[in-house]
Amino acid sequence: MLEIILDELKRVAKSRLFPIAVLFGFLFLVLVNKIFIIQVVDGEKYEATAEADNKKTIELKATRGNIYDRNGVLLAYNELSYSLQIEDNNELKTSEEKNEMIYRLIHYVEEQKGTIAYDFPMEFDKKGHIQFTVEGNSLKKFKVNAYSRKNIHDLTDEIEKADAREVYDYLRDYFKIGEEYSKEDTLKIMSIRYILFINRYNKKRDDYIPITLATNLSEKLVAILKENRADLPGVEIVEETNRVYKDSKYYAPILGYTGTISSEALQESNEDYYTSTDQIGKSGLEAKYEETLRGKKGYQTVVRNSAGTTTEVLETKEPVAGNDLYLTIDSNLQKASYVLLEKELAAILLERIWNSKSYGSKGTSSDDIMIPINDVYFALLDNNVIDINHFSADDATALEKSIYAKYVSEEKSVFQTLKTKLAYQNEFDASALSNSMSSYMDQIYKSLKADGVLKTNEIDTNDEIYKKYVNEKTGLNSFLAHAVEKRWIDSSMLDVGDDYFTTEELYGKLLDYTFNLLQNDKDFSKLIYYNMIDTNQLGGRDVCLLLFEQGVLKKDKDSMNALQNGTTSAYTFIRNKIKNLEITPAQLALEPCSGSVIITDPNNGDTLACVTYPSYDNNRLANTVDSKYYATLLADKSSPFVNRVTKQRIAPGSTFKTFSSLLALKEGVITTGTKITDKVTFTSIKPSPSCWSKYSHGSINVADAIGVSCNYFFYQSGFNMSKDSRGNYVSNIGLKKIQKYAKEFGMDAKSGLELSEDAPVISNTDAVRTMIGQGTNSFAPAQLARWVTTIANEGTSFNLTLIDKITNVNGKTIEKNKAKVYRKLDIQNSHWDAVKLGMDKVVNGPSSSIHQHFKDLDVKVAGKTGTSQITKKVPNNALFISFAPYEKPEITTTVVIPNGYTSGNAAQTASEIYKYYFAKTKKEKAQILKGEVGKTKGNSHSRTD
Repeated sequence: MLEIILDELKRVAKSRLFPIAVLFGFLFLVLVNKIFIIQVVDGEKYEATAEADNKKTIELKATRGNIYDRNGVLLAYNELSYSLQIEDNNELKTSEEKNEMIYRLIHYVEEQKGTIAYDFPMEFDKKGHIQFTVEGNSLKKFKVNAYSRKNIHDLTDEIEKADAREVYDYLRDYFKIGEEYSKEDTLKIMSIRYILFINRYNKKRDDYIPITLATNLSEKLVAILKENRADLPGVEIVEETNRVYKDSKYYAPILGYTGTISSEALQESNEDYYTSTDQIGKSGLEAKYEETLRGKKGYQTVVRNSAGTTTEVLETKEPVAGNDLYLTIDSNLQKASYVLLEKELAAILLERIWNSKSYGSKGTSSDDIMIPINDVYFALLDNNVIDINHFSADDATALEKSIYAKYVSEEKSVFQTLKTKLAYQNEFDASALSNSMSSYMDQIYKSLKADGVLKTNEIDTNDEIYKKYVNEKTGLNSFLAHAVEKRWIDSSMLDVGDDYFTTEELYGKLLDYTFNLLQNDKDFSKLIYYNMIDTNQLGGRDVCLLLFEQGVLKKDKDSMNALQNGTTSAYTFIRNKIKNLEITPAQLALEPCSGSVIITDPNNGDTLACVTYPSYDNNRLANTVDSKYYATLLADKSSPFVNRVTKQRIAPGSTFKTFSSLLALKEGVITTGTKITDKVTFTSIKPSPSCWSKYSHGSINVADAIGVSCNYFFYQSGFNMSKDSRGNYVSNIGLKKIQKYAKEFGMDAKSGLELSEDAPVISNTDAVRTMIGQGTNSFAPAQLARWVTTIANEGTSFNLTLIDKITNVNGKTIEKNKAKVYRKLDIQNSHWDAVKLGMDKVVNGPSSSIHQHFKDLDVKVAGKTGTSQITKKVPNNALFISFAPYEKPEITTTVVIPNGYTSGNAAQTASEIYKYYFAKTKKEKAQILKGEVGKTKGNSHSRTD
């Protein structure tokens, strides 16, 4: 038996399969051993490792603190909503798969009217050409990210010079976005791929850092996305809080808004706190108090399986909500001041708009400039209230199509005329051109300059041909041909290559380039529309009807019929709409279209109202930016983004005389009893300035001089203050004293408001004229408000504040704020009495031009008017600083209206604010605010001081 077994083994061993069987047997034993080690010997270790691989830390965002007014009225808060987030979790391996998934996602969102935030600095223009939407450093930073460079200095010349088409093609190729997608879809896919691409550098910690693509998702969209979750790897629906602003336009310039942190800000952040999906304060108090409002994040450590589903929560640290901010602002007073300012602006416009083509005194005097009705019609197109691009849209109305057809015909005619005029070596009298043709020529120069083909920085301004062009002694064609010869034209933009061209040939290519440029130049198109209105090719009636057709005004059949049948003229119609504020001064962006009001408590430096007009809806910029709305704001000619209280410096006019009085008294060149005889024209210096009045104010003291705003009195004071030891007038001596007291009185510093602010400018030229607020004096309204606050309380210069207190989420006050004292002025009581008496005379004196506005008030107001001239081609600025009650001031009110014609208009606004503030009942307050726009009560011909 044993022999049989041995023989069998020998036979098997001699088989060719034996070595293979042995090998497989050995491998099987190794495998069994390995499995034993993994599962038994090292089982716990591998289990821990696997868990660690699937363990992730998820960031838990803190709820942002609320913002309230001084009375606890909620101004900014948070609402729970659904947001769409995406991350590149590498589940999709190829670019093609990623592109297809993103395309599906875009389709789902847009089908349900959702909005994806395409934070991408490229777009297609109306001609379908790709273009950048940023420039300068922002464009360079975009290229740094797009081309994976470390910083701006790492950019090659080729990348720096790359145009929009080249960058677009590069990214399309890099992300492998196929030709099957339309150019619009390609750009959308590219923008999301780009955001995911640059986010790979932002992973500072081992946690999930998705990108927020959309917020405020509808429940239906949420359901659709969840149903299709298997086809959307990396896409998550998360609950987040959205920032919401109540009555946004009244507070937007103060509060600012929040938004997703930019890649640049994230890279520049010095703290390991923010991730790419975080919402931060972008401007205003939201930005200033970011650390106060943002709270503290928490985290959650979870285990996720291969499908990304959370299977276990290992640890949770709850976030801590941000602190709440209470402002010194009285929300009711803030809103009332905004409404009253807007109504005053509308009243000024109505007084100046007339049914004529004349501009009144424009060019010869700034006092009686008028606004032709055609300028009002054009303003609606020029400020994009009416969208001229929609005239050629597929869904354009019959009226829009009709207007566009006229435009196309007119454009063709204008181009033909221009080509004839601009022909090489064609001689024509530039000074004899019609206004319309001259405006076209000017716009061509501006367009070539803005485009960069005309290198204006290389132009020799002493060149004879250039000087002839500037002085209308030669035509634009002669100048441009000369510019070609002088190489002031960037020929690389004309696609001429290295070939040689004569001056005439290069000029011809420049003309071709110019007319191609003009076809896409919106400003040139608007000039054509302006001249169509001017020549009645586009009538006022059609412009008014467009307001209904484009949804600017709610459709009203009676009003539309009245316009169409001529029962109501376009002139009457548009005036009524302005009167009812259905068309606002901001929309027209004519002069005036802006203003500011700042109200303070002189006893403690609190700011009770801080109004900028016009404003904007910060809800449309918070959370996810409404890019179209943002672009509209940037293009708005009324500049709604400018916080005029702190960022619009303006010549103070005669409001400066309150300061001049105190420094003259302090310096000892006058006393409260000193009398100076007004001789109207001050002949002690040349050229000789005159008083605003043609008639002498007689022999007056400082209080009377303030009361009648006598220039001569302050000329003489400034002159006397500027004499050297020999009695000679030296302007710099007086200027140094003015600057010295500006510093001592706190006039040379920012107001202290917790907002971005431009520093004041104290005049450095002409001591005599500086004393009446001229020279180079320039102040923001907030700085004038601090000054009048100092006058009202007789010597305490506060750093004005907007912040009352900070509380935690439980309502406990953790910081009580009060305005800090910036300066204590050392000024005699009699000097304060004289200045305040003068301000009383301005409002209530026998020579007051503004008493009519204040006579019905139960309290006495004191103030100082100011009217500063810019040029004779635009209306003067209007200013008024004031306080009330006179005997024991409770508030100060500063009103500034750029191009407001006369200080009486600013004073009238202030008077309405005082009526509102001191009204005894809610009914009285409501009555003051309601109703249509009133009249300016004779301010048009009140004095300019």
